[in-house]
Order: sequence, then structure tokens, then C-alpha cells
Amino acid sequence: MSLPAARKTLAGSLDLVAQEVTDLVAIGDQLQGLISRLVVAAAASDPSAMIEAQAADLLSQRLSGLAAFVRALADAAPADISADIDSALRVLTLTEQARRLSNPASPPAVDAGEALTFWD
Repeated sequence: MSLPAARKTLAGSLDLVAQEVTDLVAIGDQLQGLISRLVVAAAASDPSAMIEAQAADLLSQRLSGLAAFVRALADAAPADISADIDSALRVLTLTEQARRLSNPASPPAVDAGEALTFWD
């Protein structure tokens, strides 16, 4: 993955992380709907499925709390402090995630118009 050198304000970087986590909350909320439908079908044969399915709700709640925490850190960070985030970006395994956290204004690297499925 080749990304341009990324030197950003600490507040800006933290704000991008908060946005990324907020996006994950939305995905978690979508998954809860799917999990609920699947659990309704499975609950008759496995009552513990409902309890285990509540983990998806807990995941969304924890991610939402994390997003609020990181956003509060971004708001509290001094505006004149910057950080070289290249080493942090290198540990990310998803190119699009690294792009969003380094330069969200740049266009996506792939055509996001068509979703891939498990069967593609």
C-alpha cells in the first residue's frame, strides 16, 4: 500500500478515527437487524442463541462509546500539535480504511458502486 506521507494535526487524526468508529457503529446496527432475524429462526431450537445475539448490541454500544471518547479527545487536543501518522497507517490491513484515515478527501481506490458478496 502506497500512501502519501501523512502529517496531520492530532485533533484532525483523532476526529477521523472517531468518524471511522461511528461508521462501524452503523454497520453494527445493520448487523443487529440480520442477527435478530436469524435468531428468531434459531431460538426455537437453541434458546441460548438470543443471549449470544445480544453481543451485537453490546458491540454497537461499546463502539459508540469509543467514538464519543475519541471525539472528546479530538476536541481537547491542542490545535497546534501535529503527528506523523505513517507508522500507524502501516499497521492497517484495509487499504480503504488507511485512505479514509490519512486523506479522506481523496477518491476511493476502487469503484465502490457495486458491493462484493461472499460468493463473488
